[in-house]
Amino acid sequence: MNPTLRITGRSSSHFTRLVRVFAEELGVACEFVPVYDLASLDPRDYAGNPALKLPVLTQGDASVFGAENICRVLAESAPERRRIVWPEDACDVRARNAQELVWHAMQAQVQLGFGTQIAKLPADSVYFVKAAAGLRNALEWLDERVQPVVDALPPRDLSMLEASLFCLIEHLAFRPTIPLAPYGRLTAFAREFGKRASAGNTAYRFDVPPGCDGQGDGGR
Repeated sequence: MNPTLRITGRSSSHFTRLVRVFAEELGVACEFVPVYDLASLDPRDYAGNPALKLPVLTQGDASVFGAENICRVLAESAPERRRIVWPEDACDVRARNAQELVWHAMQAQVQLGFGTQIAKLPADSVYFVKAAAGLRNALEWLDERVQPVVDALPPRDLSMLEASLFCLIEHLAFRPTIPLAPYGRLTAFAREFGKRASAGNTAYRFDVPPGCDGQGDGGR
């Protein structure tokens, strides 16, 4: 028998949620191992990832680092072949730009959340001010174009763009850094994608260590 696939990550992380959505959509059973302390500097706490980042997929002695890499391995492990639109399958330059901006916005959300809410660094630092401005600009661009971009994607069961965009928008509601109110088209898109079983089965929450009654600190 093949060793169990294991996702190491955080239930409050949009990158972790992305891979869990893919696992659900593809019918790939995975064990989930939460990481409770993002301040740890020990790679062993990140399933051996030397960059100290999540998520990580492990199977036996093999490890896969990074959300997109993991999603591709999950697709290869799926019991049935599914039609997946990967970033390189998007012929429309708007879709390519949209994916780039989603990745940027997800990383900016990590930067703002970890820096100001967990590390308690001053939010008025130019480092965070610029990150917030770039995040707002990216969301504005995506909000103006989301429907035609999604409509132009090839026939599919799942796309990296839609899944990652959904995880981003829901994370901005779960772990607020900037208001979502100005981006009505994006929130409407997230509501529609959120009807999928994979979305309902991977809802954001704070992982609480065994024996603790309080909430975790969130983070990514």
